[in-house]
Amino acid sequence: MKKALYTLLFSLTVCAINAQNNLNIVFIESDDQSNQAVGAYGNPSMVTPNMDKLVEAGVSFTSAYNMGCWSPAVCIPSRTMLFYGQYLWDSQKINKQNAPISLPEILKEQGYNTYMTGKWHAMGNKPKGIFDQTGSILAGQLKTYYTDEGHATDIVGNEAAQYIKTYNSDKPFFVYAAFNAPHVPRQTEQKYYDLYPTNKIELPPSVIDNSPLNPNIKYNYTKAPLKAETMKSRVQQNNAMVTHMDERIGDIINALKEKGVYDNTIIVFMSDHGISFGENGVAGKVCLYEPSVTAPLIIKAPSIAANKKIKERVYLQDVLPTLLELADVKTKVNFDFQSLNPLINKTDKARESIYLAMFDDQRGIISNNQKLIIYPKSGDVELYDLEKDPWETTNLKGTKQGKKEFKKLHKKLMIWQEKVGDTVNLKSIKL
Repeated sequence: MKKALYTLLFSLTVCAINAQNNLNIVFIESDDQSNQAVGAYGNPSMVTPNMDKLVEAGVSFTSAYNMGCWSPAVCIPSRTMLFYGQYLWDSQKINKQNAPISLPEILKEQGYNTYMTGKWHAMGNKPKGIFDQTGSILAGQLKTYYTDEGHATDIVGNEAAQYIKTYNSDKPFFVYAAFNAPHVPRQTEQKYYDLYPTNKIELPPSVIDNSPLNPNIKYNYTKAPLKAETMKSRVQQNNAMVTHMDERIGDIINALKEKGVYDNTIIVFMSDHGISFGENGVAGKVCLYEPSVTAPLIIKAPSIAANKKIKERVYLQDVLPTLLELADVKTKVNFDFQSLNPLINKTDKARESIYLAMFDDQRGIISNNQKLIIYPKSGDVELYDLEKDPWETTNLKGTKQGKKEFKKLHKKLMIWQEKVGDTVNLKSIKL
């Protein structure tokens, strides 16, 4: 009996010591934000000083991918993969009854106080059953950003900052601040729109005015033909929403500094996926083109050198095991996604290839800067050299290079399919 009591007391003491030594974590997530909507990612017209400061303070991944979706609300699979660490098709099976242990629950077991405000929209259990405390839990799809309590972006930012300011415990904290912005409806104050006059907005070369919509993309949120004027207006609204959100991110960072815990806090900023504004005939996010399938991923931590940029291709959800390692949190849970720390520390290379999938309609793979997209239902094939053609404007399908790359990529894609349990038949697809 005494031995059991001593063992229990020892375990509790170890947990208490670990809790005191662990770093705080602030995890900030946006919705529908592409790499083009961060100034430090190469768009000088973006007004995102606080995101830019995080880039300067930590490591930024400029080619971070969302694996795909089974839902037109791409955020659901993205966030489900993020919180449980399972690849796309296994994450699709998660529900309230079988949900694995989630990121906040792992941290809670290790002595963290966990808090969430904002958008959840993941499979499995609800936030109130996962986090110690919650602020305002917002719908995945807002009808309006304006509520009796204020603008939704302000609510999330203010609640996260207030939690940090008033935090009073020896335990480390985990704050998940999930903004709906810049997701539609893109509503904010006029002063933010004024920062982005439509006559100054330049669309990329993959946006062709008055072009037909991409026939292979089922969820295309605009009318044909695709008009540059409409797309510029959407970019203006999107960028305005991002700048509004960036100010609230600044409030969260300032709260950490005022509390005196900024240097002892890991900060993650990411979006669940990107979005296309006319690129490749697409106005939406249910596609495998780069603006939609990539999104910003930034990590600031005491152990990470400042202003480090990594261009190797990774998954956004790789941040889960990365974060636990950075916080020195031990877990026996096995994740499909892999830690980014070997890449950050230059002790290992990135994956040899990246697998991508949307419903049963689209499959893709990227390896050595060569990208293959297959549309199983139509049999259409696209091949791009992302190093020479980052905007995916020249389909190499009919070229000698294209035929050579197709064979290699097609084979690798089918290996990935077997690995992740993807049952769509691609064997009959040919050039």
